[in-house]
Amino acid sequence: MRKYYLPGAIAFAILSGTSGGFIHHASNSRRSPPTSDTSIFGDIARSDGTERPPDAVVDDDALLLLNEARRLRAQANELQIQLDREKEDRVRRQREKVDSLIDALLFHGMNYNSTQGDEARPRSKQQLLHTEEQVANLLISKRINYDIVSQMFDRICELSNRPQSVDSCSPLLSLLLDAACKVDCLEREDNPNKRWNHRVERDLRKRLFLLGYGIRIENGEDDRHRARSITGEKDYL
Repeated sequence: MRKYYLPGAIAFAILSGTSGGFIHHASNSRRSPPTSDTSIFGDIARSDGTERPPDAVVDDDALLLLNEARRLRAQANELQIQLDREKEDRVRRQREKVDSLIDALLFHGMNYNSTQGDEARPRSKQQLLHTEEQVANLLISKRINYDIVSQMFDRICELSNRPQSVDSCSPLLSLLLDAACKVDCLEREDNPNKRWNHRVERDLRKRLFLLGYGIRIENGEDDRHRARSITGEKDYL
């Protein structure tokens, strides 16, 4: 009886290949999860993350900076208001001091506080004016310097309510300038007031001349050319 081995070998090979492919496919199936499951799990991981988008962080930083800028601007406004109020107080106190000094130097019995108001002032001051000699002596005894006389000059011009000039000036200005001229004419050695620079009347006459033409020189511009030591040293122009 004749035997056929080839079909059996082929069958064995086929069975062997099928079995190996099946085992390989099952192994691959156990190692890698389905593609759809990977996509789902990835989406869940991203949606559960705690990190915020970059745009939201930038918006929060901008809001914080805006609030800080508003707070600083409010503080600056409050500081400016306080500085303006302090400046007004200094100007008011200085004006009252100059008014009181004008009354004390130019008038008899006018040493009252200027804050009492106009109702406390006499109606006719010209009857109480000091003489040139008396005002000059007060300028020396009270150690008045150019800066104070210049402030008195400006204050009298302000209170006169009319243009001042060499040809038409207030009687108070005329008295102040004439008294300053007397002190200027003194020798430095004979003047106990070492704060006096002996050019007060000349400089104020110059300012009065310019006022007649509508030109006003600020104190700072005029004082830059004048340096006077309280010890009586030489003036530097």
